[in-house]
Amino acid sequence: MRRISGTWIAGVSLLLTACSAAPASVAESEHAGGLPAQAITAKPDSSGRDLAYPFPTAGWLDDGARFAIVLAGSSSCPAFPSSIDVADPHTIKLGLDTRGGPKCTADMAPRTYIIRTPTGIDSSGQVTLLFGETTVALPPL
Repeated sequence: MRRISGTWIAGVSLLLTACSAAPASVAESEHAGGLPAQAITAKPDSSGRDLAYPFPTAGWLDDGARFAIVLAGSSSCPAFPSSIDVADPHTIKLGLDTRGGPKCTADMAPRTYIIRTPTGIDSSGQVTLLFGETTVALPPL
C-alpha cells in the first residue's frame, strides 16, 4: 500500500479551501459611516422612503465614474455588494452578501461602498440601483 504524503494532503486542503472561499466585494473601497460630502444624490423626498431609516442610499462620485452606496446593518456582520450586473443603460443590479458571524451584533451601523460605474450605464438619465426588492435612484447628471 502506498503512503499519502503530507504535501499532497496540504495541497488538496488548500484547493478545497480556495473553492469554498466567501464572495468578495465588488467595491473599490469602503468605510464606516455615510456618503461622502461630494456625493450627488436624489432629493430626499423624491424616493418615497421612510426618512427615519434612510438606508440604503446612494450618490454619484467623480462625475459619474463611480457611485457610493450606504448599507446599514450589524457592524460585526456587514452586508456588502458581492456582484454587479447592468440590466439596461439605466439599471444596475447589485447582489448583496454578508461577512462575519456566526454571531452578529444587533446594532445598526452604516457602511459606505465606493463602486466603479460599469460600462454601458447612461448617467445622463436617472439610474436605478436594485438590491433584491429594494431600489435606490441615482439622479441624472
